[in-house]
Amino acid sequence: MASGCVTNRAVQTVQVGDEEKSCAQLKAELSDLGVKFEDAKNDSGITGKNVGLAIVFWPGIIVNEVRANKNQESIDRRINHLTQIYNRKCLAGEK
Repeated sequence: MASGCVTNRAVQTVQVGDEEKSCAQLKAELSDLGVKFEDAKNDSGITGKNVGLAIVFWPGIIVNEVRANKNQESIDRRINHLTQIYNRKCLAGEK
C-alpha cells in the first residue's frame, strides 16, 4: 500500500550557493520551507494515511512516523541554516 506512505520530503541542510543567495531569495526559500514543514508535520499523528495503514499493515504507522519526523528535522535544520545566513547578511545591512 505505497499510496498510504509518507513521502520522503527530507532536504539537505547545506546546499551549494546558499551563501550567495540574495536577501529576497533567502526570504522566499524560508517561506517555502515553512510550508514544507507544516506539510511534514501534518503527516504525523492520526492521519488518514496512518488509519489506512493500521487496517492493512500496522507496522506502516511506525514507518510513517519515523519518516515524518525525519522530514521535519531536516527541514528544521535547513531553516536554521538559512536563518543564520539571513541574519548575518540581511539584518546587518548587507543586501
